[in-house]
Amino acid sequence: MAGRLKRLLFGGRSAAQELNGSGKMAKDPVCGMEVDEKKAAATSQYKGKTYYFCALGCKKAFDENPEKYWREAPGMHSSKH
Repeated sequence: MAGRLKRLLFGGRSAAQELNGSGKMAKDPVCGMEVDEKKAAATSQYKGKTYYFCALGCKKAFDENPEKYWREAPGMHSSKH
């Protein structure tokens, strides 16, 4: 019910996104944190896709071994920052 209500009220955007005017959200592939694409600490390109990171440490971990994070579902591994 809550998800349906959120979609009806905010078109699928979270209340926080709606209140602070932030943009599209992406999941940091290293730690699984939701990151505003417009406010990401860093980005990387891999296999034609842009990845967004909450911190430079997550970008560094991804850049050192992108296959590890590219093959796993975001947030489904044990590496946390």
